Amino acid sequence: MRNILVVAYREFRQRVQKRAFLITSLGTPLIFILIWAFTGSFGGPAGQPPMEDLLETERPEQAVGYVDQAGLIQSITDPVPSGMFQAFENVEAARAALDNGDIGAYYVVPPDYLQTGNLRRVSERLPTMPPDADWFKWLLVSNMFPDASQSDIRRFRWPFNAGGPQFVSLSSEGETGAGGPPSMLPFVVAMAVMVPLFTSGGLLFQSLAQEKSNRVMEILLVSLRPRQLLAGKLLGLGALTLVQYVSWVVIGGLALQVVGGDGSQFLPSLSLSLGELGLVFPYALGGFLLYASLMAGIGALAQDIESSRTWIFIITLPMTLPIYLWMGITSSPHGPLATVLSMIPFSSPITMLMRMTSTVVPGWQIGLSLALLLLTGVGMIWLMGRLFRVQTLLSGESISLQRVWSALRG
Repeated sequence: MRNILVVAYREFRQRVQKRAFLITSLGTPLIFILIWAFTGSFGGPAGQPPMEDLLETERPEQAVGYVDQAGLIQSITDPVPSGMFQAFENVEAARAALDNGDIGAYYVVPPDYLQTGNLRRVSERLPTMPPDADWFKWLLVSNMFPDASQSDIRRFRWPFNAGGPQFVSLSSEGETGAGGPPSMLPFVVAMAVMVPLFTSGGLLFQSLAQEKSNRVMEILLVSLRPRQLLAGKLLGLGALTLVQYVSWVVIGGLALQVVGGDGSQFLPSLSLSLGELGLVFPYALGGFLLYASLMAGIGALAQDIESSRTWIFIITLPMTLPIYLWMGITSSPHGPLATVLSMIPFSSPITMLMRMTSTVVPGWQIGLSLALLLLTGVGMIWLMGRLFRVQTLLSGESISLQRVWSALRG
């Protein structure tokens, strides 16, 4: 145990003074704070002000035509400017006006519009967001409800207020998390957990690769058993990861002291209970055990850093996969994609946290996911420990599947 602690202390002391660690520990939370400063929050979009947005909408440069086959539009109501829309008897007349340049586009309201809601807009180009769309929406709604006031028509178009509905999650601790739907929040929380895990795993791999290349490994193995070396490095870098998380909490606390408040202005859509927040630690621990041990195994077999980049990419791909799919996960947190990825140990630390910041996840799914993650992490340490043998650590051969299989079999 003394040898393990000596290795852990040496690893921690060397890495905590590295410039890369300091930049990651201090720079990442500062980047998040800057994002908040420029965007206002990590929550969902504020939405358009329902009472004023129409008058502030850009007006089309040319008049816009319409063919009302449903007989719906009887009048051009305020505040639609006169001359903005021109009625045509049929599609042929509207098409001729478009070809002559008299109008910039035209709408076709089919006879079954009230039943289907189908509508066509025809123009020479396909615009991303045509400025006349909001004006034509107003025109349709005001004619469907001719007796409604302007205030009522605006409310028909935007039934929610500017911030959207208030989302409240129910837990054993009562109602928690009022606010709008989370937008960037699941992504930010996932990144906050993933960055320290990747940092620690990368440092562990670099440590082993450098010690092999400068022949320090030969000196260490004179007085250490290979598995003592593995245990010491995991313990030292685990402490380093914990320091990184603590530094983020301290920086976040200082930021709150500067701006004042309880943090709701930073994360207005955060709907996690205290119990769910406590699950961040075991998920981070399981992710560290899994990925740090994998990085250690690659480092034990690696000839140098450059020759192992492909293996590192393959290993880290499952962890980064939820980042690429985060929109699909958060838009359907109970769907098959989100559920399966939150059960697979290699992607569960990120996916489950995304789900928990988007919805209330059933307790049995959290328990099963966490059990699979921790068991896989412990099993991976035991499996990678089989690679820590003197002949493997001192070998100069390149990594291959055959060599990995032979080393695991002993």
